[in-house]
Amino acid sequence: MYRERCSMKSRLTMIFLLVICCACFLRCTELWAEQPPWPANVKGWKAPGPGEHPRLLFRKSDLPRLRELATTTEGKAIIARLRKLLNGSDGESMPTAFNPNRGKQSKDGSGSTADAPVGMYTFSHTAGYGFLYQLTGEKKYAQLGRESMEKAMDGYRDRDNRYSFKWPYGALRSGPSLGFTALGYDLCYDGWDEDFRRKVASAIQNYNEGRNMSLEELVRGSRHMPASNHWGMQVGGGAMAVLAIMNDPGVDMKKIEPLLEVSQKSMIRNMTEGFGDGGWFPEGDGTGSMSSQIVFIPALQAWKLAGGKDFITPRPNAQWMTLKWIFLTIPRKGKMDFPSRGAYPHNVWDRDGISGGGYFSEGFAGVTDEQRAGLLWFYNRHLKDADAKTGTPFDTPSPYPHHAILAFVNWPWEIQERNPADVIPRAVRDSKHGFYMFRNRWQDENDIVISVQTKRTRGWHKANSDGGVEVWALGKKQKWGTVKGDVKYFQPAADGSAVLTASDGTCLAVDFSKASGAGGMLVMTGLGTGSGTRVTVADTALNFLFLTTDAVPTPIVKGDRVLIGEQTVRIQDGNLILGQF
Repeated sequence: MYRERCSMKSRLTMIFLLVICCACFLRCTELWAEQPPWPANVKGWKAPGPGEHPRLLFRKSDLPRLRELATTTEGKAIIARLRKLLNGSDGESMPTAFNPNRGKQSKDGSGSTADAPVGMYTFSHTAGYGFLYQLTGEKKYAQLGRESMEKAMDGYRDRDNRYSFKWPYGALRSGPSLGFTALGYDLCYDGWDEDFRRKVASAIQNYNEGRNMSLEELVRGSRHMPASNHWGMQVGGGAMAVLAIMNDPGVDMKKIEPLLEVSQKSMIRNMTEGFGDGGWFPEGDGTGSMSSQIVFIPALQAWKLAGGKDFITPRPNAQWMTLKWIFLTIPRKGKMDFPSRGAYPHNVWDRDGISGGGYFSEGFAGVTDEQRAGLLWFYNRHLKDADAKTGTPFDTPSPYPHHAILAFVNWPWEIQERNPADVIPRAVRDSKHGFYMFRNRWQDENDIVISVQTKRTRGWHKANSDGGVEVWALGKKQKWGTVKGDVKYFQPAADGSAVLTASDGTCLAVDFSKASGAGGMLVMTGLGTGSGTRVTVADTALNFLFLTTDAVPTPIVKGDRVLIGEQTVRIQDGNLILGQF
Protein backbone atom coordinates (compact mmCIF):
# COMPACT_ATOMS: atom_id res chain seq x y z
CA MET A 1 0.00 0.00 0.00
CA TYR A 2 2.83 2.39 0.88
CA ARG A 3 4.49 1.73 -2.47
CA GLU A 4 1.19 2.30 -4.26
CA ARG A 5 0.70 5.64 -2.48
CA CYS A 6 4.29 6.65 -3.35
CA SER A 7 3.76 5.57 -6.94
CA MET A 8 0.52 7.56 -7.17
CA LYS A 9 2.22 10.59 -5.62
CA SER A 10 5.06 10.32 -8.11
CA ARG A 11 2.64 10.10 -11.02
CA LEU A 12 0.70 13.11 -9.79
CA THR A 13 3.94 15.04 -9.35
CA MET A 14 4.98 14.13 -12.88
CA ILE A 15 1.61 15.19 -14.26
CA PHE A 16 1.80 18.48 -12.34
CA LEU A 17 5.30 19.19 -13.65
CA LEU A 18 4.23 18.30 -17.16
CA VAL A 19 1.32 20.75 -16.97
CA ILE A 20 3.64 23.48 -15.69
CA CYS A 21 6.15 22.79 -18.46
CA CYS A 22 3.41 22.87 -21.11
CA ALA A 23 2.10 26.16 -19.74
CA CYS A 24 5.60 27.66 -19.75
CA PHE A 25 6.18 26.39 -23.27
CA LEU A 26 2.91 27.89 -24.50
CA ARG A 27 3.72 31.23 -22.84
CA CYS A 28 7.21 31.26 -24.35
CA THR A 29 5.71 30.41 -27.73
CA GLU A 30 3.35 33.39 -27.36
CA LEU A 31 6.27 35.68 -26.50
CA TRP A 32 8.36 34.39 -29.39
CA ALA A 33 5.41 34.83 -31.72
CA GLU A 34 5.14 38.45 -30.63
CA GLN A 35 8.78 39.11 -31.53
CA PRO A 36 9.99 39.72 -35.10
CA PRO A 37 12.45 37.23 -36.67
CA TRP A 38 15.97 37.65 -35.34
CA PRO A 39 18.21 38.17 -37.20
CA ALA A 40 16.25 39.68 -40.05
CA ASN A 41 17.31 39.23 -43.64
CA VAL A 42 18.70 42.46 -45.09
CA LYS A 43 16.47 43.60 -47.95
CA GLY A 44 18.17 43.77 -51.32
CA TRP A 45 21.38 42.28 -49.96
CA LYS A 46 23.71 40.53 -52.40
CA ALA A 47 26.25 38.06 -51.09
CA PRO A 48 29.88 38.98 -51.75
CA GLY A 49 31.45 36.67 -54.29
CA PRO A 50 34.65 34.68 -53.73
CA GLY A 51 37.50 37.15 -53.40
CA GLU A 52 35.15 40.14 -53.33
CA HIS A 53 36.44 42.72 -50.87
CA PRO A 54 35.93 44.95 -48.93
CA ARG A 55 32.88 43.51 -47.24
CA LEU A 56 33.01 43.92 -43.44
CA LEU A 57 32.42 47.67 -42.88
CA PHE A 58 31.47 48.74 -46.40
CA ARG A 59 31.18 47.30 -49.91
CA LYS A 60 32.78 48.33 -53.19
CA SER A 61 29.60 50.18 -54.14
CA ASP A 62 30.20 52.49 -51.17
CA LEU A 63 33.66 53.59 -52.33
CA PRO A 64 32.58 56.53 -54.54
CA ARG A 65 30.71 58.04 -51.61
CA LEU A 66 33.60 57.46 -49.21
CA ARG A 67 36.15 58.89 -51.63
CA GLU A 68 33.99 61.97 -52.10
CA LEU A 69 33.79 62.32 -48.33
CA ALA A 70 37.58 62.22 -48.16
CA THR A 71 37.65 65.53 -50.03
CA THR A 72 35.52 67.34 -47.44
CA THR A 73 36.83 69.26 -44.46
CA GLU A 74 35.39 66.68 -42.05
CA GLY A 75 36.72 63.72 -44.01
CA LYS A 76 40.18 65.26 -44.26
CA ALA A 77 40.24 65.81 -40.51
CA ILE A 78 39.54 62.12 -39.76
CA ILE A 79 42.06 60.93 -42.36
CA ALA A 80 44.71 63.23 -40.88
CA ARG A 81 44.00 61.64 -37.49
CA LEU A 82 44.24 58.14 -38.99
CA ARG A 83 47.60 58.95 -40.56
CA LYS A 84 48.93 60.21 -37.26
CA LEU A 85 47.74 57.06 -35.51
CA LEU A 86 49.66 54.93 -38.02
CA ASN A 87 53.17 56.36 -37.68
CA GLY A 88 52.88 59.42 -35.49
CA SER A 89 52.78 61.82 -38.43
CA ASP A 90 51.61 61.28 -42.02
CA GLY A 91 50.88 57.55 -42.35
CA GLU A 92 53.33 57.28 -45.24
CA SER A 93 55.55 54.71 -43.53
CA MET A 94 55.50 51.91 -41.01
CA PRO A 95 55.60 52.94 -37.37
CA THR A 96 59.01 53.10 -35.77
CA ALA A 97 57.70 52.33 -32.28
CA PHE A 98 56.87 48.73 -31.33
CA ASN A 99 56.13 46.87 -28.13
CA PRO A 100 59.50 45.22 -27.34
CA ASN A 101 57.88 42.04 -25.98
CA ARG A 102 57.57 38.93 -28.12
CA GLY A 103 56.28 35.42 -27.58
CA LYS A 104 54.03 34.15 -24.80
CA GLN A 105 53.59 36.48 -21.85
CA SER A 106 53.88 35.27 -18.28
CA LYS A 107 51.51 37.75 -16.65
CA ASP A 108 48.43 39.81 -17.37
CA GLY A 109 48.46 43.58 -17.65
CA SER A 110 48.59 46.23 -20.35
CA GLY A 111 52.33 46.78 -19.91
CA SER A 112 54.55 49.82 -20.09
CA THR A 113 53.84 50.72 -23.73
CA ALA A 114 50.05 50.94 -23.48
CA ASP A 115 50.20 54.67 -22.76
CA ALA A 116 52.88 55.47 -25.34
CA PRO A 117 52.29 58.35 -27.77
CA VAL A 118 50.12 57.59 -30.79
CA GLY A 119 51.83 55.93 -33.73
CA MET A 120 52.95 52.78 -31.93
CA TYR A 121 52.05 49.49 -33.64
CA THR A 122 48.60 48.07 -32.85
CA PHE A 123 46.45 45.15 -33.95
CA SER A 124 44.50 47.45 -36.28
CA HIS A 125 47.47 48.97 -38.14
CA THR A 126 46.98 46.64 -41.10
CA ALA A 127 43.38 47.81 -41.32
CA GLY A 128 44.50 51.44 -41.12
CA TYR A 129 46.82 51.12 -44.09
CA GLY A 130 44.20 49.09 -45.90
CA PHE A 131 41.66 51.87 -45.47
CA LEU A 132 44.07 54.40 -47.00
CA TYR A 133 44.50 51.97 -49.90
CA GLN A 134 40.73 51.79 -50.37
CA LEU A 135 40.34 55.58 -50.37
CA THR A 136 43.30 56.36 -52.64
CA GLY A 137 43.76 53.23 -54.75
CA GLU A 138 47.52 53.60 -54.19
CA LYS A 139 49.18 50.21 -53.76
CA LYS A 140 51.91 51.62 -51.55
CA TYR A 141 49.39 51.56 -48.71
CA ALA A 142 48.48 47.92 -49.44
CA GLN A 143 52.21 47.20 -49.26
CA LEU A 144 52.45 48.90 -45.89
CA GLY A 145 49.44 46.84 -44.87
CA ARG A 146 51.32 43.72 -45.95
CA GLU A 147 54.36 44.68 -43.88
CA SER A 148 52.06 45.29 -40.93
CA MET A 149 50.36 41.91 -41.44
CA GLU A 150 53.74 40.19 -41.58
CA LYS A 151 54.61 41.79 -38.25
CA ALA A 152 51.37 40.39 -36.80
CA MET A 153 52.13 36.89 -38.07
CA ASP A 154 55.70 37.16 -36.76
CA GLY A 155 54.39 37.78 -33.24
CA TYR A 156 54.74 41.56 -32.85
CA ARG A 157 52.51 42.57 -30.00
CA ASP A 158 50.02 45.41 -29.72
CA ARG A 159 50.91 48.53 -27.74
CA ASP A 160 48.73 46.93 -25.03
CA ASN A 161 50.80 43.88 -24.12
CA ARG A 162 47.74 41.65 -23.76
CA TYR A 163 46.75 41.84 -27.42
CA SER A 164 48.53 40.07 -30.25
CA PHE A 165 47.65 37.98 -33.29
CA LYS A 166 50.21 35.44 -32.05
CA TRP A 167 50.24 34.45 -28.38
CA PRO A 168 47.56 36.84 -27.06
CA TYR A 169 46.92 36.85 -23.35
CA GLY A 170 43.83 34.66 -23.17
CA ALA A 171 40.72 34.18 -25.27
CA LEU A 172 39.23 37.58 -24.48
CA ARG A 173 42.31 39.28 -26.00
CA SER A 174 42.58 36.92 -28.95
CA GLY A 175 39.07 37.76 -30.18
CA PRO A 176 39.71 41.46 -30.95
CA SER A 177 43.25 40.69 -32.14
CA LEU A 178 41.93 38.17 -34.65
CA GLY A 179 38.88 40.22 -35.62
CA PHE A 180 40.72 43.41 -36.48
CA THR A 181 43.53 41.51 -38.18
CA ALA A 182 40.77 40.02 -40.36
CA LEU A 183 39.56 43.57 -41.06
CA GLY A 184 43.07 44.36 -42.32
CA TYR A 185 42.89 41.35 -44.65
CA ASP A 186 39.51 42.56 -45.91
CA LEU A 187 40.70 46.09 -46.68
CA CYS A 188 44.07 45.16 -48.19
CA TYR A 189 42.90 42.11 -50.17
CA ASP A 190 42.85 43.62 -53.68
CA GLY A 191 46.29 45.13 -53.16
CA TRP A 192 48.02 41.86 -52.28
CA ASP A 193 49.21 39.11 -54.60
CA GLU A 194 47.34 35.79 -54.68
CA ASP A 195 49.93 33.85 -52.70
CA PHE A 196 49.94 36.31 -49.80
CA ARG A 197 46.14 36.47 -49.74
CA ARG A 198 45.99 32.71 -49.41
CA LYS A 199 48.68 32.73 -46.74
CA VAL A 200 46.74 35.21 -44.59
CA ALA A 201 43.40 33.50 -45.19
CA SER A 202 44.98 30.21 -44.11
CA ALA A 203 46.38 31.84 -40.96
CA ILE A 204 42.91 33.10 -40.08
CA GLN A 205 41.15 29.85 -40.99
CA ASN A 206 43.59 27.72 -38.99
CA TYR A 207 44.01 30.21 -36.14
CA ASN A 208 44.84 28.39 -32.91
CA GLU A 209 46.89 30.10 -30.23
CA GLY A 210 46.24 27.72 -27.36
CA ARG A 211 43.46 26.76 -25.02
CA ASN A 212 40.08 28.26 -26.08
CA MET A 213 41.85 30.30 -28.75
CA SER A 214 41.17 28.43 -31.97
CA LEU A 215 38.90 30.02 -34.55
CA GLU A 216 36.21 27.46 -33.77
CA GLU A 217 36.41 28.10 -30.02
CA LEU A 218 36.28 31.87 -30.43
CA VAL A 219 33.22 31.73 -32.69
CA ARG A 220 31.52 29.40 -30.23
CA GLY A 221 32.63 31.27 -27.12
CA SER A 222 34.27 28.32 -25.38
CA ARG A 223 35.80 30.40 -22.62
CA HIS A 224 33.44 31.43 -19.81
CA MET A 225 29.83 32.34 -20.69
CA PRO A 226 27.78 35.18 -22.23
CA ALA A 227 27.42 36.83 -18.81
CA SER A 228 31.22 37.31 -18.69
CA ASN A 229 32.94 40.29 -20.26
CA HIS A 230 35.28 37.79 -21.95
CA TRP A 231 32.52 36.37 -24.11
CA GLY A 232 31.47 39.17 -26.43
CA MET A 233 35.11 39.84 -27.26
CA GLN A 234 35.61 36.24 -28.33
CA VAL A 235 32.48 35.74 -30.41
CA GLY A 236 32.70 39.22 -31.96
CA GLY A 237 36.27 38.69 -33.12
CA GLY A 238 35.47 35.19 -34.33
CA ALA A 239 32.50 36.50 -36.33
CA MET A 240 34.59 39.11 -38.11
CA ALA A 241 37.17 36.46 -38.99
CA VAL A 242 34.80 33.94 -40.58
CA LEU A 243 32.90 36.68 -42.44
CA ALA A 244 36.18 38.07 -43.80
CA ILE A 245 37.43 34.83 -45.37
CA MET A 246 34.22 32.99 -46.30
CA ASN A 247 34.21 31.68 -49.89
CA ASP A 248 37.63 33.13 -50.68
CA PRO A 249 40.08 31.13 -52.80
CA GLY A 250 41.87 28.50 -50.74
CA VAL A 251 39.37 28.66 -47.85
CA ASP A 252 37.84 25.38 -46.71
CA MET A 253 34.14 26.14 -46.61
CA LYS A 254 33.39 22.75 -45.08
CA LYS A 255 35.02 24.20 -42.00
CA ILE A 256 33.75 27.78 -42.28
CA GLU A 257 30.11 27.18 -43.28
CA PRO A 258 29.14 25.52 -39.96
CA LEU A 259 30.95 28.30 -38.09
CA LEU A 260 28.78 30.91 -39.80
CA GLU A 261 25.72 29.16 -38.37
CA VAL A 262 27.30 28.92 -34.92
CA SER A 263 28.28 32.58 -35.06
CA GLN A 264 24.68 33.71 -35.57
CA LYS A 265 23.64 31.82 -32.46
CA SER A 266 26.59 33.22 -30.50
CA MET A 267 25.71 36.78 -31.44
CA ILE A 268 22.18 36.34 -30.12
CA ARG A 269 23.40 34.60 -26.98
CA ASN A 270 25.56 37.59 -26.11
CA MET A 271 22.52 39.86 -26.45
CA THR A 272 20.12 37.64 -24.50
CA GLU A 273 22.10 35.53 -22.02
CA GLY A 274 24.62 38.31 -21.49
CA PHE A 275 22.99 41.66 -22.16
CA GLY A 276 19.26 42.12 -21.83
CA ASP A 277 16.83 44.20 -23.86
CA GLY A 278 17.70 47.42 -22.03
CA GLY A 279 21.50 47.43 -22.18
CA TRP A 280 22.23 45.98 -18.75
CA PHE A 281 25.14 43.55 -18.46
CA PRO A 282 25.31 41.07 -15.54
CA GLU A 283 28.77 42.20 -14.43
CA GLY A 284 27.91 45.89 -14.66
CA ASP A 285 28.73 48.84 -16.86
CA GLY A 286 32.52 48.83 -17.10
CA THR A 287 32.75 45.16 -17.99
CA GLY A 288 29.75 45.48 -20.27
CA SER A 289 31.61 48.08 -22.33
CA MET A 290 34.24 45.43 -23.06
CA SER A 291 31.68 42.87 -24.20
CA SER A 292 30.05 45.38 -26.55
CA GLN A 293 32.38 48.21 -27.55
CA ILE A 294 35.68 46.51 -28.28
CA VAL A 295 34.67 44.25 -31.18
CA PHE A 296 31.10 42.98 -30.79
CA ILE A 297 29.25 45.99 -32.27
CA PRO A 298 31.60 46.09 -35.30
CA ALA A 299 30.88 42.37 -35.71
CA LEU A 300 27.14 43.12 -35.84
CA GLN A 301 27.91 45.63 -38.58
CA ALA A 302 29.97 43.04 -40.45
CA TRP A 303 27.18 40.48 -40.21
CA LYS A 304 24.78 42.97 -41.78
CA LEU A 305 27.06 43.89 -44.69
CA ALA A 306 28.95 40.66 -45.36
CA GLY A 307 26.39 38.16 -44.11
CA GLY A 308 23.09 39.85 -44.93
CA LYS A 309 21.80 39.36 -41.37
CA ASP A 310 20.44 42.28 -39.36
CA PHE A 311 20.75 41.72 -35.60
CA ILE A 312 20.25 45.43 -34.84
CA THR A 313 16.87 46.74 -35.93
CA PRO A 314 14.44 43.85 -35.22
CA ARG A 315 14.80 44.03 -31.43
CA PRO A 316 16.18 46.57 -28.95
CA ASN A 317 18.95 44.44 -27.42
CA ALA A 318 21.80 45.65 -29.64
CA GLN A 319 20.56 49.24 -29.71
CA TRP A 320 20.68 49.68 -25.95
CA MET A 321 24.31 48.60 -25.79
CA THR A 322 24.94 52.06 -27.29
CA LEU A 323 21.94 54.14 -26.19
CA LYS A 324 22.42 53.41 -22.50
CA TRP A 325 25.52 55.62 -22.41
CA ILE A 326 23.74 58.80 -23.45
CA PHE A 327 20.55 57.90 -21.58
CA LEU A 328 22.19 57.76 -18.15
CA THR A 329 24.89 60.40 -18.66
CA ILE A 330 24.60 63.99 -17.48
CA PRO A 331 27.44 66.10 -18.93
CA ARG A 332 28.91 68.42 -16.32
CA LYS A 333 31.59 70.94 -17.29
CA GLY A 334 32.95 68.73 -20.05
CA LYS A 335 32.85 65.53 -17.99
CA MET A 336 30.49 62.65 -18.68
CA ASP A 337 28.83 61.92 -15.31
CA PHE A 338 27.44 58.38 -15.32
CA PRO A 339 25.97 56.29 -12.44
CA SER A 340 28.36 53.37 -12.91
CA ARG A 341 27.49 50.04 -11.29
CA GLY A 342 29.46 46.83 -11.07
CA ALA A 343 33.03 45.94 -12.00
CA TYR A 344 35.67 47.96 -13.89
CA PRO A 345 34.17 51.46 -13.49
CA HIS A 346 37.39 52.88 -14.96
CA ASN A 347 36.25 51.72 -18.42
CA VAL A 348 33.15 53.93 -18.45
CA TRP A 349 33.62 56.86 -20.86
CA ASP A 350 37.32 55.94 -21.16
CA ARG A 351 37.34 57.16 -24.74
CA ASP A 352 41.13 57.27 -25.07
CA GLY A 353 41.41 53.52 -24.53
CA ILE A 354 40.01 50.44 -26.19
CA SER A 355 37.58 49.24 -23.51
CA GLY A 356 35.60 52.48 -23.52
CA GLY A 357 36.37 53.77 -26.99
CA GLY A 358 34.00 54.17 -29.90
CA TYR A 359 30.73 55.03 -28.16
CA PHE A 360 29.87 56.99 -31.31
CA SER A 361 32.20 55.76 -34.07
CA GLU A 362 31.07 52.19 -33.37
CA GLY A 363 27.70 53.02 -31.89
CA PHE A 364 26.30 54.77 -34.97
CA ALA A 365 26.33 51.38 -36.73
CA GLY A 366 24.51 49.66 -33.86
CA VAL A 367 21.29 51.70 -33.74
CA THR A 368 18.44 52.77 -36.02
CA ASP A 369 18.53 55.85 -38.26
CA GLU A 370 16.25 57.76 -35.88
CA GLN A 371 18.45 56.89 -32.93
CA ARG A 372 21.56 57.99 -34.84
CA ALA A 373 20.05 61.46 -34.97
CA GLY A 374 19.86 61.46 -31.16
CA LEU A 375 23.43 60.20 -30.73
CA LEU A 376 24.60 62.89 -33.13
CA TRP A 377 22.82 65.60 -31.13
CA PHE A 378 24.50 64.44 -27.93
CA TYR A 379 27.97 64.27 -29.50
CA ASN A 380 27.65 67.66 -31.18
CA ARG A 381 26.50 69.33 -27.96
CA HIS A 382 28.96 67.81 -25.52
CA LEU A 383 32.04 66.35 -27.23
CA LYS A 384 32.51 67.74 -30.73
CA ASP A 385 34.31 70.97 -29.84
CA ALA A 386 36.54 69.33 -27.23
CA ASP A 387 37.57 66.59 -29.66
CA ALA A 388 38.35 69.13 -32.36
CA LYS A 389 40.56 71.14 -29.99
CA THR A 390 42.64 68.08 -29.07
CA GLY A 391 43.08 66.98 -32.69
CA THR A 392 40.93 63.89 -32.18
CA PRO A 393 37.91 64.82 -34.30
CA PHE A 394 34.73 62.81 -34.51
CA ASP A 395 35.28 60.46 -31.59
CA THR A 396 38.89 59.46 -32.34
CA PRO A 397 40.80 60.06 -29.08
CA SER A 398 41.89 56.42 -28.83
CA PRO A 399 45.30 55.38 -30.25
CA TYR A 400 43.73 52.63 -32.39
CA PRO A 401 43.40 53.14 -36.17
CA HIS A 402 40.17 51.17 -36.38
CA HIS A 403 38.33 53.84 -34.38
CA ALA A 404 39.24 56.41 -37.03
CA ILE A 405 38.10 54.02 -39.78
CA LEU A 406 34.79 53.40 -38.02
CA ALA A 407 34.24 57.13 -37.45
CA PHE A 408 34.82 57.86 -41.14
CA VAL A 409 32.58 55.04 -42.37
CA ASN A 410 29.77 55.26 -39.80
CA TRP A 411 29.33 58.96 -39.10
CA PRO A 412 25.78 59.96 -40.11
CA TRP A 413 26.81 62.86 -42.32
CA GLU A 414 23.47 62.80 -44.15
CA ILE A 415 21.28 62.81 -41.00
CA GLN A 416 19.93 65.91 -39.28
CA GLU A 417 20.54 65.81 -35.53
CA ARG A 418 17.54 65.56 -33.21
CA ASN A 419 17.15 65.89 -29.48
CA PRO A 420 17.33 62.36 -28.00
CA ALA A 421 13.98 62.96 -26.27
CA ASP A 422 12.37 62.92 -29.71
CA VAL A 423 13.82 59.57 -30.83
CA ILE A 424 14.64 57.55 -27.70
CA PRO A 425 12.15 56.28 -25.09
CA ARG A 426 12.53 58.09 -21.77
CA ALA A 427 11.29 55.28 -19.51
CA VAL A 428 13.14 52.04 -20.20
CA ARG A 429 13.59 48.68 -18.54
CA ASP A 430 15.84 45.73 -19.06
CA SER A 431 13.27 43.01 -18.51
CA LYS A 432 15.86 40.24 -18.10
CA HIS A 433 17.99 41.89 -15.44
CA GLY A 434 15.50 44.14 -13.66
CA PHE A 435 17.19 47.42 -14.54
CA TYR A 436 15.00 50.54 -14.87
CA MET A 437 15.92 54.04 -16.00
CA PHE A 438 13.91 57.23 -16.40
CA ARG A 439 14.87 60.61 -17.84
CA ASN A 440 12.88 63.83 -18.17
CA ARG A 441 14.90 65.52 -20.93
CA TRP A 442 18.29 66.13 -22.57
CA GLN A 443 19.08 69.78 -21.95
CA ASP A 444 21.70 70.64 -19.34
CA GLU A 445 23.28 69.59 -16.05
CA ASN A 446 19.94 70.03 -14.31
CA ASP A 447 18.36 67.14 -16.21
CA ILE A 448 16.71 64.46 -14.06
CA VAL A 449 17.96 60.87 -14.42
CA ILE A 450 16.60 58.13 -12.17
CA SER A 451 17.75 54.51 -12.21
CA VAL A 452 17.36 51.38 -10.12
CA GLN A 453 18.85 47.90 -10.40
CA THR A 454 16.33 45.64 -8.70
CA LYS A 455 18.22 42.35 -8.98
CA ARG A 456 21.67 41.10 -8.16
CA THR A 457 23.37 39.93 -11.33
CA ARG A 458 26.70 38.30 -11.97
CA GLY A 459 28.92 36.71 -14.55
CA TRP A 460 32.56 36.16 -13.66
CA HIS A 461 32.26 39.38 -11.66
CA LYS A 462 29.26 40.42 -9.58
CA ALA A 463 27.07 43.48 -9.96
CA ASN A 464 25.39 43.41 -6.59
CA SER A 465 22.44 45.70 -6.02
CA ASP A 466 20.86 46.97 -2.84
CA GLY A 467 17.86 48.08 -4.88
CA GLY A 468 18.58 51.72 -4.13
CA VAL A 469 16.82 54.24 -6.37
CA GLU A 470 19.53 56.58 -7.71
CA VAL A 471 18.12 60.08 -8.16
CA TRP A 472 20.27 62.56 -10.08
CA ALA A 473 18.39 65.82 -10.37
CA LEU A 474 19.00 69.54 -10.54
CA GLY A 475 22.75 69.10 -10.12
CA LYS A 476 22.45 66.90 -7.01
CA LYS A 477 22.70 63.16 -6.37
CA GLN A 478 20.96 61.03 -3.78
CA LYS A 479 19.72 57.51 -3.17
CA TRP A 480 16.04 57.43 -2.25
CA GLY A 481 14.19 54.27 -1.21
CA THR A 482 14.68 50.72 -2.43
CA VAL A 483 13.02 48.42 -4.94
CA LYS A 484 14.19 44.81 -4.93
CA GLY A 485 13.38 41.57 -6.70
CA ASP A 486 11.11 40.87 -9.65
CA VAL A 487 8.89 43.64 -10.95
CA LYS A 488 5.41 42.33 -11.76
CA TYR A 489 3.91 45.55 -13.12
CA PHE A 490 5.53 48.26 -15.24
CA GLN A 491 3.71 51.03 -17.08
CA PRO A 492 5.89 53.66 -18.85
CA ALA A 493 4.75 56.95 -20.41
CA ALA A 494 6.15 58.91 -23.34
CA ASP A 495 7.44 61.77 -21.16
CA GLY A 496 9.63 59.44 -19.04
CA SER A 497 7.07 58.98 -16.28
CA ALA A 498 6.34 55.41 -15.15
CA VAL A 499 4.92 53.28 -12.39
CA LEU A 500 6.17 49.89 -11.29
CA THR A 501 5.31 47.33 -8.63
CA ALA A 502 7.75 44.80 -7.22
CA SER A 503 6.80 41.26 -6.25
CA ASP A 504 6.96 42.19 -2.55
CA GLY A 505 4.29 44.84 -3.12
CA THR A 506 6.58 47.87 -3.13
CA CYS A 507 5.34 50.47 -5.60
CA LEU A 508 7.31 53.29 -7.21
CA ALA A 509 5.98 56.09 -9.40
CA VAL A 510 8.11 58.56 -11.37
CA ASP A 511 6.24 61.61 -12.65
CA PHE A 512 7.73 64.08 -15.13
CA SER A 513 4.40 65.56 -16.28
CA LYS A 514 4.89 68.68 -14.11
CA ALA A 515 1.20 68.43 -13.17
CA SER A 516 2.22 68.38 -9.51
CA GLY A 517 3.96 71.72 -9.85
CA ALA A 518 7.41 70.11 -9.65
CA GLY A 519 9.69 69.17 -12.54
CA GLY A 520 9.89 65.69 -11.11
CA MET A 521 7.94 63.78 -8.48
CA LEU A 522 8.65 60.37 -6.98
CA VAL A 523 6.15 58.37 -4.95
CA MET A 524 6.90 55.15 -3.09
CA THR A 525 4.71 52.99 -0.90
CA GLY A 526 5.88 52.53 2.66
CA LEU A 527 8.04 54.92 4.59
CA GLY A 528 11.10 54.07 2.53
CA THR A 529 14.62 55.03 3.48
CA GLY A 530 14.76 58.52 2.03
CA SER A 531 13.53 61.87 3.25
CA GLY A 532 10.32 63.22 1.82
CA THR A 533 6.73 64.19 2.45
CA ARG A 534 4.74 61.32 3.97
CA VAL A 535 1.00 60.77 3.92
CA THR A 536 -1.39 57.83 4.36
CA VAL A 537 -4.23 57.11 1.96
CA ALA A 538 -6.52 54.06 1.89
CA ASP A 539 -4.45 52.56 4.73
CA THR A 540 -1.30 52.80 2.61
CA ALA A 541 1.72 54.92 3.56
CA LEU A 542 3.11 56.98 0.69
CA ASN A 543 6.40 58.85 0.61
CA PHE A 544 6.82 61.76 -1.84
CA LEU A 545 10.02 63.32 -3.15
CA PHE A 546 9.68 66.53 -5.17
CA LEU A 547 12.45 67.56 -7.54
CA THR A 548 12.13 71.30 -7.90
CA THR A 549 13.92 74.58 -7.20
CA ASP A 550 10.57 76.23 -6.44
CA ALA A 551 8.34 75.77 -3.41
CA VAL A 552 7.71 72.10 -2.58
CA PRO A 553 4.08 71.14 -3.33
CA THR A 554 1.86 69.94 -0.48
CA PRO A 555 0.07 66.59 -0.96
CA ILE A 556 -3.57 66.70 0.13
CA VAL A 557 -5.46 63.50 0.99
CA LYS A 558 -8.96 63.51 -0.44
CA GLY A 559 -10.88 60.26 -0.07
CA ASP A 560 -9.04 57.41 -1.74
CA ARG A 561 -6.48 59.59 -3.49
CA VAL A 562 -3.82 62.23 -2.94
CA LEU A 563 -3.98 65.55 -4.77
CA ILE A 564 -0.75 67.36 -5.65
CA GLY A 565 -1.44 70.42 -7.74
CA GLU A 566 -3.24 69.07 -10.80
CA GLN A 567 -1.88 65.56 -10.30
CA THR A 568 -3.56 62.71 -8.44
CA VAL A 569 -2.07 59.55 -6.94
CA ARG A 570 -4.11 56.55 -5.89
CA ILE A 571 -3.80 52.81 -5.30
CA GLN A 572 -5.64 50.43 -7.58
CA ASP A 573 -5.23 46.64 -7.62
CA GLY A 574 -2.01 47.02 -5.63
CA ASN A 575 -0.42 49.47 -8.09
CA LEU A 576 0.16 53.21 -7.93
CA ILE A 577 -1.92 55.09 -10.49
CA LEU A 578 -1.07 58.59 -11.69
CA GLY A 579 -3.83 60.65 -13.24
CA GLN A 580 -4.43 64.33 -13.80
CA PHE A 581 -7.78 65.75 -12.81
